[in-house]
Amino acid sequence: MTDYKEEQKSELETLRCIYTTEELCELSDNPYCFEVTISSANLNAFLKVQFVLPETYPDAVPQITISSQRGLADEQVEEMEALLNQLAAENVSMVMIFTLISAVQEKLLDYEKIACESLEKEKREMEEQKKKREEAVYHGTIVTMESFLAWRKTFEEEIALLSSVRVLEDQNVIKLTGRQMFEKDASLALSDAGFLNDADDDLDITDENIESEQTAVDIDESLFQDLDDLTIEDD
Repeated sequence: MTDYKEEQKSELETLRCIYTTEELCELSDNPYCFEVTISSANLNAFLKVQFVLPETYPDAVPQITISSQRGLADEQVEEMEALLNQLAAENVSMVMIFTLISAVQEKLLDYEKIACESLEKEKREMEEQKKKREEAVYHGTIVTMESFLAWRKTFEEEIALLSSVRVLEDQNVIKLTGRQMFEKDASLALSDAGFLNDADDDLDITDENIESEQTAVDIDESLFQDLDDLTIEDD
């Protein structure tokens, strides 16, 4: 006759040697009830699996419950529960707790791998987008036949409009104001300023110049000697 209690006790002692007191939490010994914490540092996730051993374990399936978890999606938790129940059914008549916990740990590693691959894919996509943006800046816009025809049409319209404006200007249809003329040709302002400066240089009016002009005229004083003999008749 199988001594189930002794077999359960022996398995629990083995589990104490494998897991730390933080990982293995014993809740009851009649029936044996304990909780194992399984964590993943890379995922920043953990789950606690509670086992309750029935009286005839291992010939009977233990009661398995995921008591708490963090960092896992609901679908992943459901997948873990299904995996544990399936393995428990497959391992009836054998001590199975270590096997079940190892399966959960392997599943967590699978989740880690999927998460890493997802991050790597996202990183590659971001790098590709950055590379495309840099190439677009370096090479400029790719010219296609459609874009070239659209550009040529716009260019020809602008040239035609510019030509029409020039014709109207030549025909004096468009009259420019003085301000518009100066804005259009800045050399006009420079030429006027130069003209005024030249005029100032030519017109040098000073006292010294006036005196020099006066002294430059020769006066014949003999012309004024007979003025006393002149008789001025009144009308």
